[in-house]
Amino acid sequence: IQAVVSQFLDAVGPREAQIIFLGAGFDTRFWTLSADADSRPGRYIELDQAEVVERKAALIAARPSLLAALPEGSRCVGPSGVASRCGYHLAAADVRQPAELEAALSAAGWEPAAPTLVLAECCLVYLPAPASAALLAWFASRSRCAAFLAYEQIRPDDAFGRTMLENLRRRGIPLLGLRDCPDLAAQVARCEAAGWGRAEAEDLLQLYGRAVTARERARLARLERLDEVEEWQLMLSHYCAALAVCEDPSSSLLARLRLLHPIGAEAAADTAEEGEASRGSGRRAPGARVCE
Repeated sequence: IQAVVSQFLDAVGPREAQIIFLGAGFDTRFWTLSADADSRPGRYIELDQAEVVERKAALIAARPSLLAALPEGSRCVGPSGVASRCGYHLAAADVRQPAELEAALSAAGWEPAAPTLVLAECCLVYLPAPASAALLAWFASRSRCAAFLAYEQIRPDDAFGRTMLENLRRRGIPLLGLRDCPDLAAQVARCEAAGWGRAEAEDLLQLYGRAVTARERARLARLERLDEVEEWQLMLSHYCAALAVCEDPSSSLLARLRLLHPIGAEAAADTAEEGEASRGSGRRAPGARVCE
């Protein structure tokens, strides 16, 4: 997710960027971005259910370190949410209700004509299929330069998927939209049917193998030894990221926005090292496909 956010900010420029986080929960990405004044987006809007917004607003109000990112004298923090002149807004909205969604975004100053990245992290999958399709279509029809990034569960029909669904059901967390959007092809088709110009989807196991460098994988392996590697890989294969983009033909700001962005010098060096190591054995380097 952060890789796409970074690409988006680089492509459009932080000051022009608008980020909308649907079902933001207690995410702290805004404060991570605010640590560097040059990377803070011009507008950052978080939407969630009223009870979540009230709790998060209370947490922000009680922590000077969080308030510090919202200039004193230009912020309003209360039970109904947060508004600040620095561009951060936290508000309650039911994303299934277009009028309510539009009112919340308008109050937060969203400009549909300006570049927008919509984040939906484990959000659409909780909605009935018609509601998620309508939400995607709503943004596509109003935005002139936008991207939509969804992160959620997939593949409910194998043994692991059935167990995952049952465990969540027992906890009172039904995934209402999963059966209607069960795989990567369905993720892409849903976005395209909603009016997005192009879409792509990858499961997290694919992304990990193709986008994470050998050096970074080695570093992560040292942090915590995994005893159940196969189970971890199964879990990664049952989550996906889907990215959709739409913009006016006259614009090309988001033309290069991808789930797998072009790799940098360090990643290229790692991929080259993997290639050297695999030549003798005939094994293809795990990261080689990124370079194609």
